[in-house]
Amino acid sequence: MTGSYPSWESSMPVNEKGAAKTDTRPGCRPVEIDARGVPYRQLNQQIRQRVQSGERYIALKGVRGQRYLGTGLDCPDLRIEIYGVPGEDLGFNLNGPTIEVFGHGQNAIGNTMDSGTIAVHGMAGDALAYGMRGGRLMVRDDVGYRVGIHMKEYGKKIPQVVIGGTAGDYLGEYMAGGIIVLLNMNNHSEMVAGDSEKTLATGMHGGELYIYGYEVPSYLLGIGAEPGSPRREDRQKVEALVREHCRFFGLDPAPLLDRELVKIAPQGSRPFARFYYPAYPSDTGLKPEHAERVSPCEAACPAGIPTGRFLRHLRHGEFVKAVELIDEYTPLRYSCCGFICPHICMDSCSRGRVDFPVRTSELAHRFKSELEAAPPLEWDDKIAVIGAGPAGLSAAYQLARRGYPVTVFDEASRPGGKLYQVISRSRLPLEDLELDLQRMKKMGIRFANGIRVDESKMEQLLVDYDYVIVSVGAHRPVMPPVKGAEYLRPGLEFLKEVNRGRQEGSIPGALSGAGGKMVIIGGGDAAVDGIEAALELGVDPADVTVIDIQKPSANPDERRKLEKMGVQFRYPLFLQEAMPGGIRVHDSLGREEFIPADMALVFINEMPELDFLPPVLQECRDKKGFYNPGERSFRTPHPRISVTGDAAGLGLVTTNIGRGRRCALEVDAYLRGREYVPEPAVEPEVIPAHRLRAAPLQEGETDIEEECLRCLHCGICVQCDRCVDACPRGALEREGEQFEVDLRKCGGCGTCAANCPGNVIQMINR
Repeated sequence: MTGSYPSWESSMPVNEKGAAKTDTRPGCRPVEIDARGVPYRQLNQQIRQRVQSGERYIALKGVRGQRYLGTGLDCPDLRIEIYGVPGEDLGFNLNGPTIEVFGHGQNAIGNTMDSGTIAVHGMAGDALAYGMRGGRLMVRDDVGYRVGIHMKEYGKKIPQVVIGGTAGDYLGEYMAGGIIVLLNMNNHSEMVAGDSEKTLATGMHGGELYIYGYEVPSYLLGIGAEPGSPRREDRQKVEALVREHCRFFGLDPAPLLDRELVKIAPQGSRPFARFYYPAYPSDTGLKPEHAERVSPCEAACPAGIPTGRFLRHLRHGEFVKAVELIDEYTPLRYSCCGFICPHICMDSCSRGRVDFPVRTSELAHRFKSELEAAPPLEWDDKIAVIGAGPAGLSAAYQLARRGYPVTVFDEASRPGGKLYQVISRSRLPLEDLELDLQRMKKMGIRFANGIRVDESKMEQLLVDYDYVIVSVGAHRPVMPPVKGAEYLRPGLEFLKEVNRGRQEGSIPGALSGAGGKMVIIGGGDAAVDGIEAALELGVDPADVTVIDIQKPSANPDERRKLEKMGVQFRYPLFLQEAMPGGIRVHDSLGREEFIPADMALVFINEMPELDFLPPVLQECRDKKGFYNPGERSFRTPHPRISVTGDAAGLGLVTTNIGRGRRCALEVDAYLRGREYVPEPAVEPEVIPAHRLRAAPLQEGETDIEEECLRCLHCGICVQCDRCVDACPRGALEREGEQFEVDLRKCGGCGTCAANCPGNVIQMINR
């Protein structure tokens, strides 16, 4: 570019020696990020992490073509300086920050920008400010084609674009609001706003476009645009924008303002209205289908809890409905969802790709006071459940909800299975488990505790009850076949002794035979319970070593917490021999090592005790002792026996809650003479919800009462009516949860689908 004004390099900040610098604000230096060779996704992630950590002044050095820089950032006091040439879509959907580019810009800068400032110390490409609805975009030099397409005003927000040089064809095309100022600072007399016939502001039906020092030829004006002389208030408004532009780029505003100014405004409204309903004749042959999908959090939950719908109820203030929804799926809403669940739903939460997952476990934990009993019993068939662990409790609960008299048999003194006997009380306080058990008792479920079911008792149950569900836990320890195995202690027995000791007030005896050092063999969740129990009883974390043949499968958060305390997790290590005073192991290279230990606990596997099953079922057990009927059916060759829970294969507490529920649904269908259709297995799906509309937050920045508002509604409709409002033909209506599409009006344009935040609306063939 030639003329009296300098090139963009001269506007870069320099120090007293003439070297480039970035500390442009007194007393403040930016955090520098070296962008050379960094892929744009990683670079954007680094920016978000810096912002989340509290940084508000960032300089990107060596930028070369990385796209989407600054996308969706929602932080008004954030300033980003970019040195180099960023890629397309700079500041896409920007909401508040200031971005200053010391270099040229490419295409699509400021598209759908909502607020903030973008300043480019050079030239920029095509399609700038597309759909921009707020904020300010300033380019020092020339820009390309189709700048300001579909600019619009949104509420009190008025988008502003100031271009220092010239622009290509179609400037202000279909402009619906906002202000564009073309400074033409080098006073060109040709090609100031393109040169193609009827392209300048064609289709304009809102907003204002101003051009300095240029007599706009009549052939250039597009349909719907007309030139005019600006009024006094127009000049004052534009002058303020020009002065701000010059302040950014170090220019003298006086010679720029002392020139003729042309205003281009719309002649009327929507010059291409004939292309819209009812005259718009085209039809894509598609129609919108409003159909909710299984959100990633729900698909990941082994118990099948519809987390997205739970959050929707909370969003609408429907707290009772939210509680009732979870209660449809689990009897252990408080003790499991609120305490011991590994929160796999949170691991799959789409919000985690923005900042951190929605804290659904804490939300579920808040409603302990909402426990209510189910309706009275109303069905004649009596059902016996053997085993009061998670699967048995879940099956009994679901059947009681459907009106069956249910009795749960268990050899322990209290119901709960491993929840009561094994799991650490620091992870699940007994009084909290009792909250869920008391609700089940109020529903009419009878618990027969202290009863061991053997072959004789099983025969009697089949006489006294119409159906029997076997859901015994896996409590028989599997010990490694190594020399000196007699020096190893089953971990479950240790945990049972500890928990029993708590109840009897004899906790010190639970560690009889234990000294200062402890080795844990196996790194699963049960091992974590063993470690926590040992630590509660006074074992030093530094004296605990966990060995495993692979990466430990325990909950990563629990494992990291223990590691910070001093517990050592070592893998892969293979147990070779046990002896008094320790164990001998070897690694994957065969190198042997002796690990001293006064107690060695084994948490590698367990198996169920199923010797009481009828002979016809004993033949169906696998080599490990489990009876596995499969996940699609829990029925056995015996017409009145089903098997579920750990008896069919080891699983998480949440896994067994889901198994127990599905087993109950199958039994209910059988007893009522209906066909049972298994619920389809759904793999977690990455639903392309509008993540970019969510501003990243820091953990602890929101109160738990507002946590449901962070949900991105993946596949879940929250009745926001954005689709109804966005339809250009008014073809969509909503009444409650029902949507109606008037196909006489609908042209299949897909605007409703594009505006749906949860991607609930899909365009399908008519």
